[in-house]
Amino acid sequence: MSSQSFAKLFRQKWMAIFAATVCLSAVLTAVSPVFLTLSNMQSVLVQASVTAIMAIGMTYIILTAGIDISVGAILFFTSALFAQLMLETDSYVLSFVVAMICASALGALNGILIIKFRISPLITTLATYSIYRGAAIHLTGAQNIPVPREMGFLGNGRILGIPVPILILLLVVIAGVYILNHTRFGVYIRALGNSERSAHETNLPTNKITVLAYGISGMLTGIAALVLLARVGGLQSGIGIGIEFTVIAAVILGGTKLTGGSGTVIGSVIGAVFLVLIDNGLNLMNASPYIYDIVRGGVLLAAVSVDRYSQHRQKSNLARQKTERLRAAIA
Repeated sequence: MSSQSFAKLFRQKWMAIFAATVCLSAVLTAVSPVFLTLSNMQSVLVQASVTAIMAIGMTYIILTAGIDISVGAILFFTSALFAQLMLETDSYVLSFVVAMICASALGALNGILIIKFRISPLITTLATYSIYRGAAIHLTGAQNIPVPREMGFLGNGRILGIPVPILILLLVVIAGVYILNHTRFGVYIRALGNSERSAHETNLPTNKITVLAYGISGMLTGIAALVLLARVGGLQSGIGIGIEFTVIAAVILGGTKLTGGSGTVIGSVIGAVFLVLIDNGLNLMNASPYIYDIVRGGVLLAAVSVDRYSQHRQKSNLARQKTERLRAAIA
């Protein structure tokens, strides 16, 4: 790799969270030598897989300058629908197809409501969060529903010695990176996030882009739901509660701007792994489980603060450059 390639690599926003992840891993290895073993590394990636898969979908949404608070409810609804269908039909194919269609539709519905009523994504998805979770509880009667033992392969099985959740995550990452970096849709997403007005003026299909971004996020949340359902062995009423904030934190930590237009899939995945490492570190220190949310909230606040500071510096630099060019023109 040439020196220019190295320089370009280290200018990537996700390198900051990657460096933080490496440092945290070194600290955890010093605390517990078992941490750096292959089995534990696989365990970390398996734990991060659900959040990381959802974070890839959330990256598309935040790149459009949107946000989705309802992903935790979509996760719960998809899990509930799949478990209920398996209970009634005993058909994996039917349950999977219907669950994926519904997950994608719920995500797309968020985008349609945002466009149709011109309400902020935050308020819209906060409302649909309650609707989707309420619908899931109504569907199942708030009961815990076990899933067939064979489904455990999706969450705990291995192929060629590699855990299945890691393989699923790898496939989603490859697809996510390709779509974002090598398709017209990826270009459109960044353009919409950089300036909605400019996107409209250049006749980009902004409505379709928004709906598709939310729909993709819904579909990936559906995939994450089935992986989680397989890992825990059945539907539980607490599934998905609070996970939306962990997902958003992973995306912001990964370098995606809250105002849209700039971000990477790789960064979001590393952000998800970083958050799991924090949980592992707290576990190694025998910290109270009640402090976990406090730490996650602090990390999210720090990430948002850094994002805001970075934007402020960027704007200041642009203003200074504009002033210098103006002075040079006058002189």
